[in-house]
Amino acid sequence: MSARARAPRLVRRHLRPQSPDAADRLTRELGLPAPAARVLAARGFGDVDAARTHLAPAPDALHDPFGMAGLPAAVELLAATARRGGRIVVFGDYDCDGVGALAILTTALRKLGADARPFIPHRIQDGYGLRAPTLRRALDEHEPEGIVTVDCGITAVDTVAEATSRGVYVVVTDHHLPPAALPEGAVLVDPKLPGCRYPFKELCGAGIAWKLAEALFIHSGERVGVDAAGRRRWLASLAKIAALSTVADMVPLTGENRVLVSWGLAGLADPRAPGLAALLRRAGIPPGRAPSTREVAFRIAPRLNAMGRLDHAARAFELLTTADAARAEVLAGEIETANEERRAVQERVVDVVLARLAGGFDAARDAIVVEAGDAADGWHRGVLGIAASRVAKELARPVLLLAREGDVVSGSGRSYGKTPLFERLAPVARRYTTELGGHAAALGLTLPAASFEAFRDDLRAAFAAARDEEEWAEELFVDTEVEAPEADDVLARALERFEPHGQENPKPLLGFRGLEWDGRGRAVGERGLRVGLASNGRRLDAVGWTLADIPPASRAGRADVAANLVIDSYTGRPSLIVVDLVPAAP
Repeated sequence: MSARARAPRLVRRHLRPQSPDAADRLTRELGLPAPAARVLAARGFGDVDAARTHLAPAPDALHDPFGMAGLPAAVELLAATARRGGRIVVFGDYDCDGVGALAILTTALRKLGADARPFIPHRIQDGYGLRAPTLRRALDEHEPEGIVTVDCGITAVDTVAEATSRGVYVVVTDHHLPPAALPEGAVLVDPKLPGCRYPFKELCGAGIAWKLAEALFIHSGERVGVDAAGRRRWLASLAKIAALSTVADMVPLTGENRVLVSWGLAGLADPRAPGLAALLRRAGIPPGRAPSTREVAFRIAPRLNAMGRLDHAARAFELLTTADAARAEVLAGEIETANEERRAVQERVVDVVLARLAGGFDAARDAIVVEAGDAADGWHRGVLGIAASRVAKELARPVLLLAREGDVVSGSGRSYGKTPLFERLAPVARRYTTELGGHAAALGLTLPAASFEAFRDDLRAAFAAARDEEEWAEELFVDTEVEAPEADDVLARALERFEPHGQENPKPLLGFRGLEWDGRGRAVGERGLRVGLASNGRRLDAVGWTLADIPPASRAGRADVAANLVIDSYTGRPSLIVVDLVPAAP
């Protein structure tokens, strides 16, 4: 019996509040099938204009970038340096969001005349963010007039002070929550800053870099021959990168994020930049078709992240910015090799952890999984976060994985469900280390290797004392209940207009009551079944990726089903993707 089998799936299904009057109005005004209108109303788009904007996100819906606190001052500083041809270090991060933000802003500054120099820290050697030793190296190597950060810096109080003491101006652009004590002497651009009235707060690092690039082109574009039409073309090109970063960073896919992703993904159907074209070919995206958000999350973003996980992200940045098609192919090949290596290392760590736990994990006892391995045995710090995510999903528990390197252990943790991982772990960790950072669902830490056993025992005890199985329940929010005859190709096509999907804008989830299943099905993948579900003589094709987990003796009968409705890419017919199936309520 696998470790996963001892952690049964706990699901809580909820029906979103329904607004029948608003749904009827949307059906009349927008010509939508009634279930699609009910989904919109249930998600808060009862107003006809708001619903129309949501279904057709357009660049005109973006907000004025100059409304973001600190951004006008940032534009004045950077544009003045660009006008003189001065040197600016653009200091980024090594993940897909940081590299994308770096590519966007460096490209814009260079177009405006600046000598923009990209700088990316090394994940293992330098750590995350604007740290003093890394800053010193950037300043010593490039001797810039100014430094502008992307996707980091809002907590770097001492480092910013050191930079300004050396006569270098600093612009911080970040999207993370600001601390109580902010960097002084720098221009700060972060929509989450206290008092910032910018109406959308959930841009990722690349999204903020894109807004800054937009403002720079508005301010100075005509000086370099970029008129309004040219500005639109430049921003459309940069939106392709912003779309990849936005999906990869798992920020809410609502508001401006939805507009940028929709605009950018549409442009990726024809990626004229040779690096993007090579990247999409390696990811298996056919020419002429825009990638889906799922393809970005599981095929494209992991490739861009791979170099930064295992070595240095410089090649990912170069791929996004090169104009040389031959060089782009070389870089895409190197990144493909790194991604294959990353996947293999990650799988080895996951397999080792699950093998260890197969005889010792107890779902009734264990409230967190804590495991460590030697870096020399393949426990590479760069993959421990995604490995922890995989193990957490398998075991339905929060997971912390650490690598031993010399006299320290370092690694990453990932939460599961609603467990406040950082809040619960931090009081224990701070008894052993000060090297701890993260947020509710993800964190990283380093502590003395000699303290690991005591730390692990204390951490397990703390999580056991706070154990609450409801935290691990999977929350499903059904948008509307649907009768089987309504699940036709007209509805499936209408629901396609809800794309792109992501955080806080998931695929519409439909509820069906009392569907008949004869218990039979054709195996698909490791745990899936392709089945037929019926109601009053209407048969619905369906696939469920965990239906094989249901014991055969419990399958036949009537079932209440929560599912997505899609057009099957092979048959061209409407099909259900089953998310949850339980015996029908009486």
